[in-house]
Amino acid sequence: MALDASLLSQLVTDLTQPAQLFCLLLILSLTVNLEFGYAGIPNFGKVLFVAVGAFVAGSLSYRLMIYLLGLKGADIFAFQATFVPQIDAHLANHPLTAIGLAFFMLAIGAVLGGLVGFLSSYPAIRLREDYLGMLLLASGEFFNYASQAYYPFLGGAQGMTSPSPIFSLAAFTGEQNLAVLGVLAAFALAVYVYAEKVGRSPLGRTLRAVRDSEVASEALGKDNVAIRRNVLIVGSMLAGMVGVLWLFYQPYIEPGTIGSFTRQTFTFIPFVIVILGGVSNNRGVLLGTFVYLVIIESFSQGTTYILSQGYSLPVDLSRVQAVLIGALLIFVMLRRPQGLVPEKPTLTIKRSKLKEMVDNLMRGGSSDLAEVEKEAKAE
Repeated sequence: MALDASLLSQLVTDLTQPAQLFCLLLILSLTVNLEFGYAGIPNFGKVLFVAVGAFVAGSLSYRLMIYLLGLKGADIFAFQATFVPQIDAHLANHPLTAIGLAFFMLAIGAVLGGLVGFLSSYPAIRLREDYLGMLLLASGEFFNYASQAYYPFLGGAQGMTSPSPIFSLAAFTGEQNLAVLGVLAAFALAVYVYAEKVGRSPLGRTLRAVRDSEVASEALGKDNVAIRRNVLIVGSMLAGMVGVLWLFYQPYIEPGTIGSFTRQTFTFIPFVIVILGGVSNNRGVLLGTFVYLVIIESFSQGTTYILSQGYSLPVDLSRVQAVLIGALLIFVMLRRPQGLVPEKPTLTIKRSKLKEMVDNLMRGGSSDLAEVEKEAKAE
């Protein structure tokens, strides 16, 4: 019986960890789809906004808990091995404090992400797409290097372990992974519903108009600069919150370009998912995230099996995954550039109303154009 329980626990762990990663990548990919798919903003600096939210929220929450618990140490990063268990134990025994800390971290991530998005929008939205991509990419790399170089921020190259209030809060139940998954799934569902509402609204159609032809949208009286700025701010706020949610999933922060927040994970992979699933299509992003994780998890399990059997190969399998991602992107761009779920036009009125109009016309009747126009505006 004990063996069955241990196997069940291992099975739950094996399933919940990929599910947690699925939720995080889905949220991040939806923000990329909002900026790149709908508005045509090539935000290759997505890692910047994720890292700002994670780094600042993690650093502030760690310092805040040290202050509240009255912990003393000449170097708070050198005493992490002593401080972090005490913080986790306190959060496990004080649920209100844990919940308050979680909301505090999410608020910091959203505010800082939105602020950086607002500041970066001024030079960014006035540049051409290629220069815009290079600017945002360089900004993300600069922030990662600066965070690693400045020791009082995150402890330099050694990094730091952030408090994980959700994980600690569920410690008494023994189902920490399920608790974190519940939070991530709820957040992913909320972001997906929001993205769907935006895509089906007049704002979504405006974003497509700006993406397809800036000249035409300006001729229709649209402020392209303000529209792109607002989209970048919203996407950056959500990305900053993703950085905090990542700390709930994996609380260790290692700055630097080869640390835990790299451009491959938080910039290129979301773009691969969006292109794989289909740009400007949230259902495609959902499917693309699932397909990507299935491929990567299958490759990871196969690599583990090969290494466990003692096979010797002339290549480093840990580097093959990046090659696999690049090959997947090239294959999709060549064979199916529209993605798994191609973009479809958004209906301005409901299908039931369209069917009713067609039925009236077929019977020789006339439809009330004023009523149709009113419903179209309401949609």
